[in-house]
Amino acid sequence: MSKTQKLLYLHGFNSSPQSHKAQLVTQYMADNGCLDQLLCPQIPAVPEEARLFLEQLVEETLENHLLNFVGSSLGGYYATYLAEKYSGTATLINPSVKPYETLKAYLGENKFYFQDEVWEFNETHIAQLEAMKVEKLSDEQRYLVLLQTGDETLDYREAELKYKNSQCIIEQGGDHSFVDLERFIPGIMQFSKIIK
Repeated sequence: MSKTQKLLYLHGFNSSPQSHKAQLVTQYMADNGCLDQLLCPQIPAVPEEARLFLEQLVEETLENHLLNFVGSSLGGYYATYLAEKYSGTATLINPSVKPYETLKAYLGENKFYFQDEVWEFNETHIAQLEAMKVEKLSDEQRYLVLLQTGDETLDYREAELKYKNSQCIIEQGGDHSFVDLERFIPGIMQFSKIIK
């Protein structure tokens, strides 16, 4: 019996499955009758906890399914780590390439976007992020990278350089949220082997 394909959506820093991009993906898959193929968990804020949680989720899923990844911002960094460790394709939306550098701006107290709790982001967490760094991609064709040059949070050129031999779509303008992502969701679904 052939294994069914699943898709793991990974949200960004301080975000959640309620984020706009996660909701767009969820809605598209619901409209196309394949919502049961989506995994869209709340990822722990602490990077080491996130790594352990995601590795366990991926390993359990792979027992019965094939798995591909979609990640936004920090979720794109996690998606790269997981795709290299377990294989599968990864679609990265304005991905964070060096969160152990860029997130230093967020050291201290942080508030989640979709809940009232606050948490302390510290140097230990920076080191945990750096420990997940992927120096070299094993197969660059397994990555689809969507970038907008108007990203106010991350320098798109870092991702352009890291994924230069992958399928990169670079749009002028836009912002970190990736404006009008819905235009690309059908292509993401094809790349992720969810919809033929």
